[in-house]
Amino acid sequence: MSENNGEYLAGSVSPASLTAFKRRGCIKPYSDPDYSPPSPDEVDALIKLMGWSQSVAAKLVGVSYNPKKGSSTIRKWRTSVDKKDYREIPYSTWRLMLLYAGVVTIDEGLEAIEKPQ
Repeated sequence: MSENNGEYLAGSVSPASLTAFKRRGCIKPYSDPDYSPPSPDEVDALIKLMGWSQSVAAKLVGVSYNPKKGSSTIRKWRTSVDKKDYREIPYSTWRLMLLYAGVVTIDEGLEAIEKPQ
């Protein structure tokens, strides 16, 4: 069982709270030069922190799922990048998940595109 060490799970780079996500590059708007795509660990951590099953996450973002088996799409986004089945989560899908989780707001995204770069 993982210990909670501050805001990160011990032995992991995954955020252990929604607050911890707010300081990560994957939360920044796409137009921000410091934006970085979420790692599979970050996708996994958000889903777990929210208590979503694969099927629930799939319903929220509009990808296919099987009520008994979950979602192969969600599973691929959570798979290690060195695995053949890994797929990067699309930015718009990730942003939608962050909105549902309450980590970001629509206004924050709109403000980001209005700022001169």
